[in-house]
Amino acid sequence: MRKTIAGTTLALLIAGCAHRDKPAPPPPVEPPVPVETPTPPPTPTINSDLGPEEAVWHLRAALNVAALSCGQGPAGAAIVTRYNAFLTDRKATLAAAYAAEKTRHGSDPATLDRHMTQLYNFFADPAAQRGFCTVAGTVAERTSATPADALATFAPTALVELEQPYFTSRRNPAARIAMAAAPVATTSLPGAAPWRIQIGAFTGRPAAEAAWQKALARVPSLAAYQPSYEQVPGKPLVRVRVGAASDRAGAIRLCAAAAAGGFDCMPIGGTR
Repeated sequence: MRKTIAGTTLALLIAGCAHRDKPAPPPPVEPPVPVETPTPPPTPTINSDLGPEEAVWHLRAALNVAALSCGQGPAGAAIVTRYNAFLTDRKATLAAAYAAEKTRHGSDPATLDRHMTQLYNFFADPAAQRGFCTVAGTVAERTSATPADALATFAPTALVELEQPYFTSRRNPAARIAMAAAPVATTSLPGAAPWRIQIGAFTGRPAAEAAWQKALARVPSLAAYQPSYEQVPGKPLVRVRVGAASDRAGAIRLCAAAAAGGFDCMPIGGTR
């Protein structure tokens, strides 16, 4: 009996020692805390660092390019209609936006002319046009629904959207090269000369001619174009129209020059 108790006691002691000698499990390893990679700042463009009113003027330029470039299908026709209504319904707001743009770029007409040419060319980038036209259709629709006193808040956000096709195309250099090399087709509406532009309607022929001379004084590059004066049926208004530009690039240059002078640029028929 003593041997049995002694044997049992010895077995328990050995088991206890074995238990005490067993190493403790390692502490759990905490997963590494992910380090957030900061988002790089957007690449500056001609639309960067604008005041609210300047942003409205740049939005106007983007919609003008869309009206010229985005075709005569249902979406393109809607852009033209909304852009022309935008010019008519927001005259006071656009006049203030033009004044802000002039203040930024000084009193030299050539400086603003160059700036507007660069701005129009940015939105007319051939490699980005397909995506640009898609975005411009939705932006034009929302612009037409935005009250005049809210345009300064709306315009910066709209410009960010309108720039995205440009950045997308920059990430695909091969597509950019192919698009830049491809010819840009032009089409005309029945009975309309291609690439005709209207820069305003004025009360009577003398006022229309005076407006054209004022435009030439502001933007001498408009001298490359010949105006026509067309009576509005049933009204004492005379339209000043210019054209036809020989191609889409010429129409873009013409509209940029008109914008630099503070004049409207409505596409009349024949736009692509």
